[in-house]
Amino acid sequence: MSPEFIGLIPEELLSPEKKRDFLLWLLALPLDAMTKKYILIDWCRYVGIALTEEMVDIVTGGRADETRG
Repeated sequence: MSPEFIGLIPEELLSPEKKRDFLLWLLALPLDAMTKKYILIDWCRYVGIALTEEMVDIVTGGRADETRG
């Protein structure tokens, strides 16, 4: 199954080595916290790294708690 949001992510950010750049790119997007979290989840699955609460906190501007549930 192909992740839903991968097509939105610039190709140069689709590697684990680009984690920092990807997180900064996602943080800057004018999207709600839940959408950012879903994009982050898809990116993590695609590049093969574990999703962490710290990563969610970064891309949601400190609102990881609001995305649980």
